[in-house]
Amino acid sequence: MLVIVYASMYVLVPVILLEIIGGWTFLVYAVWLFGSYYAVEKSCKEREHMPMMEHTDAMGVMMFISVPTVLSAVAFLIIYAFFY
Repeated sequence: MLVIVYASMYVLVPVILLEIIGGWTFLVYAVWLFGSYYAVEKSCKEREHMPMMEHTDAMGVMMFISVPTVLSAVAFLIIYAFFY
């Protein structure tokens, strides 16, 4: 199930956006990275005992959101450069 979610987030949605809005798709990546970081930071600040990201929170954001997003952006940048 997780593979299907990741495939739709990092492969199918960019393909659809690349067909619909073209190069503007890369702005969506920036909004996705900033929005996910902001959401995690906000939820961490709502905790009263420790209003900052723990190491596990930071590693989770990096491993499951930031790295796949950047890899997907680079792959689709290469595809965009060669085919559009």
